[in-house]
Amino acid sequence: MVNAIESYLKSLLSKSSDGWIEVRRKEIAELFDCVPSQITYVLNTRFSVRRGYLVESRRGGGGYVKIRSLFAAPEKLPEPDGAVEADDAAGGARQALLSLARQGAFTRREFLILSAVLEVLEEGLSGKRGGELFLRVLRRLAAEGFF
Repeated sequence: MVNAIESYLKSLLSKSSDGWIEVRRKEIAELFDCVPSQITYVLNTRFSVRRGYLVESRRGGGGYVKIRSLFAAPEKLPEPDGAVEADDAAGGARQALLSLARQGAFTRREFLILSAVLEVLEEGLSGKRGGELFLRVLRRLAAEGFF
């Protein structure tokens, strides 16, 4: 069952135009006739940072699970334009950094270094471009086995 759930989620990701999906744990559990904790198990074991994924989740009635591939092709990444979306790009980079930190992907020292890199990129470039470059840095680090 674990393999089937993993395959299903990966197929959704491959069809995604922007490299991420948002699903409801309960709906996936109903689809596979299992309990939501089995979905949590799949997310924790098959969609880890070490495997190239960022997972963000919120539990409860209106809860969700967002899965983002760190290896999404650049053409699949959103191309923000305008002030509001530029802030979203920078915010997405910050969210990715915080998510990785919460998952224990790196030490406090490494977190501070990466935070400083993000700040320098945001200050030196528009928020949009800085956020995009920082996400590229995270992808490169993941590809090199940093996480």
